[in-house]
Amino acid sequence: MNFSIEYIISSSTATLPLVFLLVVGLLLMMMSVFKAESLMSFIAAMGFIGSSGLALFSVAEKNPFYGMIETGNIAPIVHIFLCLSGLFTLFFVQDYLHRQEKPIHDVYPLLIFAVVGMIMMANAGDLIMTFIGLETFSICLYVFAALFKKEEASNEAGLKYFLLGAFASAFLLFGISIIYGITGATNFDEIANNSAKFGENLPLFYTGVGLLLVGFLFKVSAFPFHNWTPDVYQGTPTPLAGFMATGSKMAVFISLGAVLIKMNFTAHQKIVDVLAISAVLTMIYGNIVAARQTNLKRMLAYSSIAHSGYVMLGLCVGKTGFMSVIFYMFIYTLMNIGAFGLVGIAEKQLDDTEVSNWKGLGMKAPYFAAAMSLFLFSLAGIPPLAGFMSKYQIFISAIRADLVWLAVIGILTSVIAAYYYINVIVAMYFGKDEKANVSPVFGVVPAFGVALLALLIVVLGVYPSLILTPLEHYFSGGVTAVAFK
Repeated sequence: MNFSIEYIISSSTATLPLVFLLVVGLLLMMMSVFKAESLMSFIAAMGFIGSSGLALFSVAEKNPFYGMIETGNIAPIVHIFLCLSGLFTLFFVQDYLHRQEKPIHDVYPLLIFAVVGMIMMANAGDLIMTFIGLETFSICLYVFAALFKKEEASNEAGLKYFLLGAFASAFLLFGISIIYGITGATNFDEIANNSAKFGENLPLFYTGVGLLLVGFLFKVSAFPFHNWTPDVYQGTPTPLAGFMATGSKMAVFISLGAVLIKMNFTAHQKIVDVLAISAVLTMIYGNIVAARQTNLKRMLAYSSIAHSGYVMLGLCVGKTGFMSVIFYMFIYTLMNIGAFGLVGIAEKQLDDTEVSNWKGLGMKAPYFAAAMSLFLFSLAGIPPLAGFMSKYQIFISAIRADLVWLAVIGILTSVIAAYYYINVIVAMYFGKDEKANVSPVFGVVPAFGVALLALLIVVLGVYPSLILTPLEHYFSGGVTAVAFK
């Protein structure tokens, strides 16, 4: 190993965007003592923007910190996407907690640290870094779930998520230990170089990979490790539930894709078959149960399970579907943070999140209803919105890989999804007005956030190349010196 001063400096420079974000989190943690919420919100936003800028213009080191973390390949764009998930959440969380008359100052450093952990996991080049990143953001999400300590639903959410998350982490760590036992390595490239040893220990290999998949699939709410999702999302503060459903899943899916592809796991048909079966069951279960929900937060929770199934469909394709997975997760982040944000705005004013309380909002709150309709139409995959293009990319990648049956199931289950999304829109515009004097009111910052997210969904639906072209450029190695393997 190279322990020279020059190597340490170059490695530190390569990880500067991540270090910068970590320093901002530590600063906010110190500032939380003074409870300067307005200033903390601004600093957190500048932290995400500054870190994204550093990632965009940073020069990648070929092997920073001995391959523990990637700074080339798609790492910069993944870093930016995850920072944006935190930034978009900031638009809604302060207004929401003020409406709920809850303290907020602890949320900002936790949000920063959660994104730091997500970046570490998504851009990991080593299974140890994968686990460290997973645990870093998971601890923050456990706190988010139990943020309202005096409310039964919040305590239930925190306890369920913590206990089940601890079990899932144990499975993941056990799987890592087995892979290490077979290959003598935890670095992705070294494991790939020693992949011939898998054939000599197939039963043990499949056991190790199976344990890894349990840990990953739990974090993305995939069937059959999904049961925690609706209760946890319902008890979590609504904008933070949106962040939990988007940023964390983006990090885990990108990490899972890197593990499957870089370690040549997708060359084993049995592993692909397990992913395909889980994807099918996740799409079917998530959509059918979501269609039966009358509570918006639970409906969005079950629909997030279904969306995990669509993303897993892209992972079944392998390397050629990985770009569509990243594109899908970024678009899903825009749609879902917007939808959860609007539900949070209405939650306090309409007493709860039952669909029946949203009847007549199309007339009472036309801008609110129009924005919510746009997010729901996009989640349903209605053209020309970005949600349609994200599903198109996933399905077309499956068809090109001769996985037509998976694409057909995905399309059919999307029809079910259209039913329950459009059902909310029907309630807003055609439902009988039962609360004539009650309508959601936007704050200035949430209104700006909703407008920005809505604009991005429309623009990226018409011009998806704005995201796909940079992704293709990064995948081809045009930006960095390291080609994606």
